[in-house]
Amino acid sequence: MLFNVVIAALTVAFPKEGARLPAVDSCYVIGAAPEAAGGAISVQGKSVSVYRTGAWSAFVPVVEGSNTISVVCGAETNLVGFSVAAKPKKTAAGAEEASAKSARREKLPYAAPSFQGRPIGKAPFEIVIALDPGHGGKDTGALSPHGFPEKDANLRTARETKKALEKLGYNVVMTRDDDTFVELYDRPKAAHSSRYDAFVSIHHNAPPVDRDPALVRYGSVYVWDGADQLLARAVADALAKEFDGELPSKGVLSANFAVTRSTQVPSCLVEVDFITSPQGEEAVWNAVRRRRTGKAIARGIDAWVKGAVSAPAGNISKNKEKQQK
Repeated sequence: MLFNVVIAALTVAFPKEGARLPAVDSCYVIGAAPEAAGGAISVQGKSVSVYRTGAWSAFVPVVEGSNTISVVCGAETNLVGFSVAAKPKKTAAGAEEASAKSARREKLPYAAPSFQGRPIGKAPFEIVIALDPGHGGKDTGALSPHGFPEKDANLRTARETKKALEKLGYNVVMTRDDDTFVELYDRPKAAHSSRYDAFVSIHHNAPPVDRDPALVRYGSVYVWDGADQLLARAVADALAKEFDGELPSKGVLSANFAVTRSTQVPSCLVEVDFITSPQGEEAVWNAVRRRRTGKAIARGIDAWVKGAVSAPAGNISKNKEKQQK
């Protein structure tokens, strides 16, 4: 296996025992089988194939209230109990709440109204790039089938990106360089107060609970509505080129992620891969793959600095897969 661990027992990474899911009619289930499983596992009585790493994924119907999922591997059975929220009734108050939520799509409170743009005329050693490894500490982010947290994948990838950028001569500041929890709105704050040249947040994706992880896997780069797209386009293009034929790319998408809501500092959020799928997990925890990812992100940032990226044609697509980060 790639992970330097031996899975001795059947595990379910999602949903966790006692989890409370939103109002959905179905949800994904992911986990890992022991090496001795021989590829035989069933979820809710339905046979599920086991990937070469022992990872597996399934998609099951659920009901409002209490649910129990049965996962069987040989003589071992795991029963996972969780609850599903009731579907909200459409009321005037609900419409009011939705309107208030939409109003929260404002820029970061400390972001200046004027846009810095690309650092034209600066040498690399004069340029400061802020890298933000998403999540950390008590905030694990998404979990892979083996239960490895997204926060660790983000940090390892950000470290590779930092190395690659420094080899190109850039100054790099990390919002965290260990397993530390950083408040969401504190992550981009230094980039704005110190007028850094760019802010890039690094994440690994997970589908909404009601999407089948076996059908959702791609790379993408996100910007805020109305934000400058050149930095995101350069990074997305570099990643798409690096992993052409290995991982589909959705290019640049728009989303209301808090860390990118800037009118000041060029900002984007990179979703490297889907950590929830067996194939995505395998790629995420492969050291060579992480190095390639870090170098590609660095090449994209370098291309943006040098103006070697064309303005995108048309409007960017709205994100339909992710919740706010």
